[in-house]
Amino acid sequence: MEYLVPLVTAVLGFIAGLVTPWVKDRVEVRQERRASRRARIDDWRKAVSEFDFQNPAFVKTFTTSPEYSALRQYMQATAIEKVEKDRVIYVGGGRGDDVRKHVLLDEISRLEKEWGLL
Repeated sequence: MEYLVPLVTAVLGFIAGLVTPWVKDRVEVRQERRASRRARIDDWRKAVSEFDFQNPAFVKTFTTSPEYSALRQYMQATAIEKVEKDRVIYVGGGRGDDVRKHVLLDEISRLEKEWGLL
């Protein structure tokens, strides 16, 4: 019975030595992914906030930007249609500014929530 405690301690120490690096790696991967997603969200918000949505060449300028290309793959189909559809007249309303700007900001906020960045 005297040899049981050191044996159990050695086995548990060995298992912990195997598991600890794996757990540490998983935590680092999650932290890097979270930081990358946070940076993307910040870049997208900045691009949308700084863009002049009153520009008549909106579709040819903003929708060809690298920021929009990166965001587009995560957007819902209805939002993409609202942003890219040409020859649509949007009547300003309750939130002010351009409707397309709010659609993009809403999509960014949705992604931020889905990714757990709030």
